[in-house]
Amino acid sequence: MYDWLGTATDGSSLVLTANRRLARTLRTVHAEQQLTAGQLAWQTPDIVAWQDWARLVVERYSDPGLSRIVISPYHSKMLWEKCLRREVSDPLLNFGALARVARDTYQRLEEWCVPLAEVQRYARSRDQRVFATVAKSYRSILEREGWADLPTIIRQAIEFLRDKQGPPMEKVTLAGFDRVSPRLQTLLDAFTESGVQVLHAAEQMQDKGRPQRGLSVAENSDAEFRAAGAWARQCLIARPDARVAIIVSELERDAQRCARLIQEGLLPGWQYSQQDLGGAINISYGRKLNEYPVIADALLVLNWLHRDLPTLDICRLLRAATMDEGYADARVRHDLALRQFPEQGWSAAHVLEYLDPARENRAAELRFLRAIARVSGELPQRQSPGAWVSLFSELLGEVGWPGTSPLGSEQFQTVNRWRELLNEVARLELITKTMTLGEIIAHLYSLAAETLFQPEGQDASVNVLGPLEAAGLEFDAIRVTGMTSANWPPQGNALPLLSRELQRNFAMPDATPADSLAYAERVLTRLAGSAATQVFSYPQTQGDAELSMSGLLESLELGEAQAASDPDWFAKSIANTAIPEIVVSDPVPRFLTDESLLGGASTVQLQFVEPFAAFVTGRLGVRRLFPVEPGLPANIRGSLIHGALQKLYQSCPTQTEIQGWDDAVAEQRRQYAVSAAFLKLERHADATLVAVLQYEKQRVSELLKDVIALDIEREPFAITAVEQLLEGTIAELPLRLRVDRIDQDRQGKLIIIDYKSGAPKRLLGADGLPKDMQLVVYAYVAARPVAGIALLNIDARGVALDAVGEAFPAKTDLSEALPAWFAAVEKAANEIVGGDVRISALQTVTQARPLALLSRFRELQLER
Repeated sequence: MYDWLGTATDGSSLVLTANRRLARTLRTVHAEQQLTAGQLAWQTPDIVAWQDWARLVVERYSDPGLSRIVISPYHSKMLWEKCLRREVSDPLLNFGALARVARDTYQRLEEWCVPLAEVQRYARSRDQRVFATVAKSYRSILEREGWADLPTIIRQAIEFLRDKQGPPMEKVTLAGFDRVSPRLQTLLDAFTESGVQVLHAAEQMQDKGRPQRGLSVAENSDAEFRAAGAWARQCLIARPDARVAIIVSELERDAQRCARLIQEGLLPGWQYSQQDLGGAINISYGRKLNEYPVIADALLVLNWLHRDLPTLDICRLLRAATMDEGYADARVRHDLALRQFPEQGWSAAHVLEYLDPARENRAAELRFLRAIARVSGELPQRQSPGAWVSLFSELLGEVGWPGTSPLGSEQFQTVNRWRELLNEVARLELITKTMTLGEIIAHLYSLAAETLFQPEGQDASVNVLGPLEAAGLEFDAIRVTGMTSANWPPQGNALPLLSRELQRNFAMPDATPADSLAYAERVLTRLAGSAATQVFSYPQTQGDAELSMSGLLESLELGEAQAASDPDWFAKSIANTAIPEIVVSDPVPRFLTDESLLGGASTVQLQFVEPFAAFVTGRLGVRRLFPVEPGLPANIRGSLIHGALQKLYQSCPTQTEIQGWDDAVAEQRRQYAVSAAFLKLERHADATLVAVLQYEKQRVSELLKDVIALDIEREPFAITAVEQLLEGTIAELPLRLRVDRIDQDRQGKLIIIDYKSGAPKRLLGADGLPKDMQLVVYAYVAARPVAGIALLNIDARGVALDAVGEAFPAKTDLSEALPAWFAAVEKAANEIVGGDVRISALQTVTQARPLALLSRFRELQLER
C-alpha cells in the first residue's frame, strides 16, 4: 500500500496532494514505513496540499518590503460583499450568501485562467454583467491595497518558479487529483521548465492484480448503511489491521445519521457498552464550528453584550459546564427561578436584579453574570477589531469559559480552533479599521457558521468518507454506497454568475453534461482502483422513492447483485429473548423521622392517583420543569389569580363588611389587589410583556369582581385566614400545608376553600367521593369542626363554587362523610410512610409521560 511513496520522498522531492487530509495521511504512512524499515530517525518529507505549498513558497521567498498582505477566505468574502453593495442596492438581498457565490466563482475563473475581459464580453444577463463589474472592482482593490487572496498567492508561486526563486528539488509527485485545472497545469509546466521531474502517483501505483469486486443491493438506505457496517466488521475479523473505508455519496447531507447507522452494523449493541466506542468510526465530514456546544456557549456570552438574550438561552448558560463550574447546584436553582417568569429578552444586569434583588449572592455562583453586566455597561461605541477581540478574550476568561475541568482532546482542539478564529476576526482591520459591537458580533457569528471543523482523533477502524475526500487514499477494502442513478453521476455544478457559453469555451467543470459524466467516470475508476476488495451498493428505496442502480457501474463488471446482509437494529434481536429474573426484594425505606415531605396535600392527593409519582415528587423532591413560553403560561396566570385573591382578602373581612363595600371601595380594593399581585412581573417585564400584563390585569380585575359578587350571595361567613400555614401529622406523616382560604360560619365551624384556576374542577365524583383529597387533608390537619369544603373555580368562563357541607345550599351534613374520608387520607399517609411506589396501570400514556423514564410505564403496559 502506497508503494510509490518511498520513491516519491527520496532525495530533494516534493509530494503535492489535492487536499490536506491526503497530505496528513501520507505523512503518517511515511512514518510507519520508516519504522517498519528499522529507522529511528529520518528527514521529514515535503508532503503538502498544493495550495498550502503555494502559500509557503510565497511567505518564504517574497521580499519582506514588497510582499503582499495575505487575506483569508473570509476577508475575501467581506471584500466581495463591500464591492457588491456598491453596485446593488436591493435591501432584501442576502449579500453574505451572494458574496460567497461570487468569491467561489472568481476562484474558479482563476483556476481555469479566464481573463476578466472575457467574463465581461460573454455576460448576457444583468446578474452576469454586475458580477463582471464587481470582479474587476475586487481585483483593483487587491492591487491598490497590496493584498493577496488565494488565487493571487498561487500566481505568485508560479512566478517564483519561473524566476528560479523557488525551493530546489529534483521531482514533484502529484497525488489525489481527479481533475487538473489550467492553473495547476501552469504550475506543473513551471516545474518542468525549471528542470523538475513531474510524476503522478496514480501512474506509479503497482498493479495488485484483478481486484475482488461485488455488487450489493439493500432494501432501503438505512439497511444499506447497517449492512456496510456489518461488512466492515467481517473485514476486520478476517484481518484486524486492515484499512477499511466506506464511501458515502452526498455525505454532507446527514453525516451523523450515516455514522450512527454504520456503527449499528459495525458494533451491534454499542449503545449499551460501558466503553466509549465512538472512536471506532472516523467520519470525514466536520461540523460548523458554531454547532459545537463549547463554541455556541462562547458566542452566546458575547452576543449578550450586544443584545438582550431570551430566557431559554440564559437558562442554557446557567446550566452550562463551559462556564465557571463552581456553584453548579445554585445556578440550577437560578435556572428554575427564571423559568417562573414569562419568556422575554433579558440583559445581564436585569437577570441579576431579578435573581438577586438584595445583592446577597456576592459569591462566585453569579460571578459570570456580574462580569457580563459590568462589561456591558463599559462598552465603547466603536473600536478596532483587534481591540474587540482582546475584550472578548478577557471576558470569556473572566466568566470561566471553557470550564474548569480538564479538556478532552477534541474539546481542546475545538477551543484552539476558536482562538484561531478570533485571530482571523482581529485581522478584519485590513478591511475595516473600526467597527461597532453589532458589526463585530455579526462577523464572528458568520465566520463561525462558515468554518467547518473536525477534531483530529486516533486512527479509527473504519473511515467514512465522501467520494472526493477519498481522493488518493488507498485501502485494503472499500465499500461505495448510494450508487443509484439519482446520485451517480452527481448533478453538475455550473456557475450561475457566468454564461454557459463562457464556461463551455474555457472547458470549465460541469459546463456540459458530457464533462460531468466524464468526471464522474474518472472518480469511479479511481475508487475502483483504491483497494483490492471492493463492494458497490445501492438501496432499492429511499423514503417513498424507488431507486435503480447507476448505469456507470456496468463498466466495472460486478456480476449479479447480492442482497445486502442487513443486521437490522440490535434492539430487535434482544427483544423478548431475555429470561425473567426474580430480583430479591429491595423495598423503599420507610419515612424517616427527620425526613421532610415536599408538596404537602398535593403529594397525599397524588398517592390516591399514582403512588410512584407521590414518592418521586414528595420524597425524592423531583420538581416539574415548566416550559418557557411566550406570553403568559397557564401556571403564571394561575399564580397571578391566587396572588390577587390573597391581596383582596388579606384583611380578612366578614361577609357583612364585603356587602358594605360600595362600587368605589370595591374598585379600589380590586385595583390594589391586582397591582400588588402583578408588581414583581411588571417590575422586571420588557415593553411587550408590560402590554400583555395590562390586558391580563383587566381580566383578573373582572374575575375578582365576580368573586366578590359570589361571596355577597353566600350564607353568612367571616374570613379568618388567607394563605394560612398549617402544620400537623397524619399517621406519622408530618405535613406543612398552605391553605388558600379559611372562612368561619356563625357557629365557628370552618369553611375551607381551595382556589382552582383554569378548567373547572369537580369536588365530588359520581360515587359521592372527593375527586381531590387536598381539602380533606386540610380539614384533617385543621382539627376543628368543618361546616364545608369548596373548590372556587376561576377561569375565563366565570367564577363558581363547587362545594359540599352545611354552609352551602345543599346543606350536606359532613359529620358522617368526613370520618370515612379521613380514614382514606390516613391510609394514603400510611402508604407514603411505608414506602409505597406502585405504578398505576389506569393512567394514560400522556398522564404517565412526565415520569415515564423513571417508572418505565410503557414497558409495564407492554408486559400486561
